Amino acid sequence: MRVETFSHTVKVASNSLANKTVIVVDVLRATTSIICAIKNGANQVVPSIDAGTAVAISSRLGGGCVLAGERGGFKINGFALGNSPFEFSPENVAGKSVVFSTTNGTVAIHAVQDAKNVLIGGMINRTAVAKKALSLGEDIIIACAGTDGLVSADDICAAGAIADALVRNASAPLEMSDLTLICSMIYADWLGGRADLSMTKHYAYLQKMGFEKDVEFCFKQDLTDVVPVYENGIIK
Repeated sequence: MRVETFSHTVKVASNSLANKTVIVVDVLRATTSIICAIKNGANQVVPSIDAGTAVAISSRLGGGCVLAGERGGFKINGFALGNSPFEFSPENVAGKSVVFSTTNGTVAIHAVQDAKNVLIGGMINRTAVAKKALSLGEDIIIACAGTDGLVSADDICAAGAIADALVRNASAPLEMSDLTLICSMIYADWLGGRADLSMTKHYAYLQKMGFEKDVEFCFKQDLTDVVPVYENGIIK
């Protein structure tokens, strides 16, 4: 089984995804928030590329729907929720459909929608998502969302954490791409206190904007066994 990593959201030919399992990672903060939404009882999360489409989907779904999302890190005007994992509490999402649009994460999910399997991953479910991916028996792609079309060190570290969990739980040796190995090395350095992510752009930006608690939470490991699955435009 081969494990490849995409450093950031890119256009991918459908045929290259056809027989793959993709784990989408936008650790700060979209995929972490999606995991929290499903964990806390949301009926479904509907990812939307843009805010206008999200509003249209919400109108079509009718009652029991919550609009959530961000631009530039902050809640979209008129939406009920932003992109903090703490907002996706049972009180806010249980029994509801969440229509969700973010700057990077929901775009990344749509970019890989032609894969055979699409899983939502983060630090908080890294072992569970690795086990689920392995159980599906296909080659695996860890698709980092990145930030504004560029590589984001936080996603690279989270990809390394998932790669580490894949290696630890695989029944046979895995073939790792060079970038997957690099991600694993960065994760090992972070885990050992040798890599300071607070110096990197997106991580530092969120801290500066007052989201320190979000950042801290998003980098806690193995808090849940919940693995959201994206299929036919819906995450459950």
